[in-house]
Amino acid sequence: MRPLSRLCLVLALMLAAFQVNAGEDRQALVARLAAKVQAEKAWQAQAQQCPTAVMPQRAKIQTTQVNRCQNAAQLDSCMSRCEAGNGNDCYWLGTTLQQAAGPAATYEPLYQRACSLGLVSGCTNHAAGLLKAQPDSEATRQCAVQSFAQACDLDDPWACTMYGFHLSRGIGVQADVKQALKVLEKSCKFGIDDPACSGARQLQEDIRAAIKAAQS
Repeated sequence: MRPLSRLCLVLALMLAAFQVNAGEDRQALVARLAAKVQAEKAWQAQAQQCPTAVMPQRAKIQTTQVNRCQNAAQLDSCMSRCEAGNGNDCYWLGTTLQQAAGPAATYEPLYQRACSLGLVSGCTNHAAGLLKAQPDSEATRQCAVQSFAQACDLDDPWACTMYGFHLSRGIGVQADVKQALKVLEKSCKFGIDDPACSGARQLQEDIRAAIKAAQS
């Protein structure tokens, strides 16, 4: 067999093996992993706690890394790394499962687990998820605002934007527009193009306009 033909044959066999190993399509794979998360009783129980109960100390914070949980071929490995204690993979797997529009029990436990493993963005996401699930619960509002406040203190931009919003409206916390303006200054850690920053800038404009209107 000529070398080129042999190479083509080997490549074809490798691709065939990959297709067999890939097996299920992305939708089925996501559904299987979602079911696995729902079956993790410890994770589900942890997700019932306020993020402040599991939020990391500053010395144990993990830096957010690149998303390794986007492609179907990565998802099983991502789940394995999450199980082994990698907060980033728990966080990004949670994002993938949330985008699949499944029930909250398939991704909120992953955000809470990411939070407990040192990824502060997981704390912020889970606090927002609790608030979305129970918007009329005063206890939930207080939990969420306390979580945003602590996560903002740990320099999570979205947490600062969320905390600033609640301070400006007096939701779950006493209204304090001056403190809100101060908090929102911490939302631009990743630059002005970050949605957390643009949202904070808009909030600051709204707050200043309201203060000016009240003074006139």
